Amino acid sequence: MSGKPPKFPKRLLVAGGGTGGHVLAGVSIADRWKIKIGPEAQILFVGAQGGWEEKLVPRSGYSLEVLKLGALNRVSRIEKLKTLFKLPFALFKSLFLILKFKPDAIIGVGGYASGPVVLIGSFFGRVLGLKTFVLEQNSVPGLTNRILGRFVNTVFCAFPGSELSFKGTPVIVTGNPIRSNMMPMPPAPQPPFTVFIFGGSQGAMGINSLILEALPRLESSDHAIELIHQTGEKDFERVKIGYEASKISHRVEKFIYEMAETYQRASLLICRAGSSTLSEVAAVGRASILVPLPTAADNHQEKNAQVFVEQDAAILFPQGPARGGELADLILKLARDPARIEAMEKKVRQFYRATSAEDIVTSMQP
Repeated sequence: MSGKPPKFPKRLLVAGGGTGGHVLAGVSIADRWKIKIGPEAQILFVGAQGGWEEKLVPRSGYSLEVLKLGALNRVSRIEKLKTLFKLPFALFKSLFLILKFKPDAIIGVGGYASGPVVLIGSFFGRVLGLKTFVLEQNSVPGLTNRILGRFVNTVFCAFPGSELSFKGTPVIVTGNPIRSNMMPMPPAPQPPFTVFIFGGSQGAMGINSLILEALPRLESSDHAIELIHQTGEKDFERVKIGYEASKISHRVEKFIYEMAETYQRASLLICRAGSSTLSEVAAVGRASILVPLPTAADNHQEKNAQVFVEQDAAILFPQGPARGGELADLILKLARDPARIEAMEKKVRQFYRATSAEDIVTSMQP
């Protein structure tokens, strides 16, 4: 006698956030879930108070609940103690939200907010009839996912090779889900040679400082250069003042929501090497100078970047002592070498996986 047919899942809980990359991967999965399930789909995000999810999730049209959390990795002993004190309350609220929402599936997309929710969901999964999953976006798994990977039904990985960190758990290499409007683009129209500078959702003071030091050499060049610079909120005023004395054509913003349109205008990108950033660079097919965050846990950004650099799909420019002049020389060299720009655009497209979100959602079905 055959058992009951598997219940068709309708309710998805997406846990995690903190950075724009984590949130946007979750939004991409949620969007695909709605398409896959149809009108009966119900989706809830659970994130951390003060994270980028508070801005990006409502803007994407989804409901959001937040947990009061801190951090455990690369923080002071006092911060760790504060986080450990908050943890029981976060676990209790996670259980309350799961019992209230009654999800069929929970996926953690990274960040500390995914920890309590996915952990509680995994422990009570059989009783509540739900499955749990995590998405590892980087080439080196983070602390939260290394722990959660022991308890979930399946781990999804963006980079081949990272599955070795999740022995004993089923792993599927899917690539990294990105926004649906990110897709292959034709080369940017020139002139001017347009450089789009950004450091992720929170900005990057190191990159900002390099560009400010590069401005005098860039504006003294006879090559037509235009800069579009996303500074992050905290460093906006300093960077804006730095540009005021410059005659170079520029646009300076705290945060740019219309990323697809900005990528379209860009001839060259200067950015960090987080997994979501690299996935978007591959999707839109743009040449890039990668400046990995030197304080990233386990140096994962430089390891992410090396995957691209080894295939001549990007240029690595490590952040160290101020070398704004060297960065300016590299920008001008690329501006005068359209063949190299074209070669990088071609190489980087091989990393684009258009079906990442679809593959994840399909694998979450019974």
